[in-house]
Amino acid sequence: MNETPAGASRGRHAKPPSELSVRWKRLLAAASGRRRLVAVGAGGASLAVVASLAAVALTGGSGTAPRAAAAAHTARSAPSSAGATLAAAGDSGDPDDLASEALPYLRSKDPGGDIVKHVKDVRRSGTFVRVYTDLGEDDENSKPAISLCEWTVGYLKGGGDDEPRVFVHGKSSDNGSVVLANKQSDSDDCKVPDTP
Repeated sequence: MNETPAGASRGRHAKPPSELSVRWKRLLAAASGRRRLVAVGAGGASLAVVASLAAVALTGGSGTAPRAAAAAHTARSAPSSAGATLAAAGDSGDPDDLASEALPYLRSKDPGGDIVKHVKDVRRSGTFVRVYTDLGEDDENSKPAISLCEWTVGYLKGGGDDEPRVFVHGKSSDNGSVVLANKQSDSDDCKVPDTP
């Protein structure tokens, strides 16, 4: 008989964990000691503010305050633009922003900086990590794209990710961020297959 590990969802209609709980767990796992306490304190303070605003709304307070609080609570920062520095983006406090953590690792793999200079942002998107570059659409499966994919996989494996999934994106004039290299499964080699 199969046994489900503790904490795992069971059954046909079991729901996966919410995006909020996944982000919270990822934020706490990434934080160490004092940073973890600050994160927990900030989370508790946010909950207290939301509860206070809900209480004011229920007691007949201003009709616009809860809407403003909800909008501020649900607002998300956009990915950093190509002109912004990665260091500034890495200090944004966004748990999906990996630039400040991944970039030093990528630089260690490319001491001359010829490949890493193309990186504009590194972000987590669900279970994937996306590396945004200034490479063009014609750089599909190029040495820089494949190297960035392989190095990011190494970075994730070094961080304990057993199933790293990576996309390296480039710029296109009419197609947004095209995929130049990717690893979507354990057997994948970071090369994008040719489309017929």
